[in-house]
Amino acid sequence: MKADPKRRIPTPAISWEAILTSLEDGVIVIDPRGKVSFMNQAAESLVASSAAALQQPYTRLFRKNPWLLSMIENSQPPHLNSTRGDSDFVNLWGRRAPVSASVSPLQDQYGRSLGTILLLRDITRRREMEEDLKRSDRLATLGTLAAGLAHEIKNPLGGIKGAAQLLRRALARDPSLLEYAEIMIREVDRVNLLIEQLLDLSRPTRLNLTMLNIHELLDQVLLLERETAQEKKIDVRKRFDPSLPTVYGDRPQLIQVFLNLIKNAFQAMNKQGCLTITTRMETDFHIREEGKEPGKFIWVEIQDNGVGIKEEDLPHIFSPFFTTKNNGTGLGLAICYRIIKEHGGLIRVESREGEGAAFRVSLRVTA
Repeated sequence: MKADPKRRIPTPAISWEAILTSLEDGVIVIDPRGKVSFMNQAAESLVASSAAALQQPYTRLFRKNPWLLSMIENSQPPHLNSTRGDSDFVNLWGRRAPVSASVSPLQDQYGRSLGTILLLRDITRRREMEEDLKRSDRLATLGTLAAGLAHEIKNPLGGIKGAAQLLRRALARDPSLLEYAEIMIREVDRVNLLIEQLLDLSRPTRLNLTMLNIHELLDQVLLLERETAQEKKIDVRKRFDPSLPTVYGDRPQLIQVFLNLIKNAFQAMNKQGCLTITTRMETDFHIREEGKEPGKFIWVEIQDNGVGIKEEDLPHIFSPFFTTKNNGTGLGLAICYRIIKEHGGLIRVESREGEGAAFRVSLRVTA
């Protein structure tokens, strides 16, 4: 008996709850009593578990978000308005995340109010990409300015240093005056170093990309800083994923990045601190180019338990000339940012004052 080609295999009925649960956006339904009656998994990751949120008043669940409470109230009778907005959402435990919110009245076919429906989209990645673009524009502008001024500044500095060196010879028998000549030479050298760092931001780097074992590279950097770790009695912990593939990178440039990050971590810890370096595959996102396989990434996290970074300082941490150190130039992290950006990766920081900091660097894998 031949099968009927027109006969279709029946597909199982799909419930609306299954559809909403599969969405990447958070979906929350508030009933007419003002209590949460439904949450999908994406909403749970942003707000709270369903066990803690269901049948709870929305005023309690969103009490740390006046902007969202106002939007919900505007969706209820007698207003019944739909509104959209972007802001930072703070859950009950204080975790903050940028979200795009859409709040609409829920009505039946006769126009009777059934409550409110919220759509919450985590826009952390979008915000990060926007900040990356702004920071790249600022670095490009600064680089152009630095390249234009460098020649004009370095020439007179060379003359000042030459005169100071001649003066040092002439004052060799007068220690009190010789000290001033030494200060002049030392400060000229410091300004020259600052100019070179500025030029590093403006020069288009020619990367010599090769396949690198990230763990071998990190071990090399840790070897360079081993003496400092022993002097400060810092416990270095390596949590390396041995299954990671090789990455594309310029070895000297990446050594500069990780050496800078590890040095900063050591400086943030006075005595007997703990530095943890973790490597893992990136599972949250990938980059797709036309005609190519999706690009995969690994993350390297460098975490310390030092003094941490103030919340108001975090948005500026990769900006040129921003520093929290008394003798810092504020260019080290800006240069790290540029190097990782040129590798096609990302660099991020998370920190709370007094609780340490975690810098995360992503790099593209070779396969």
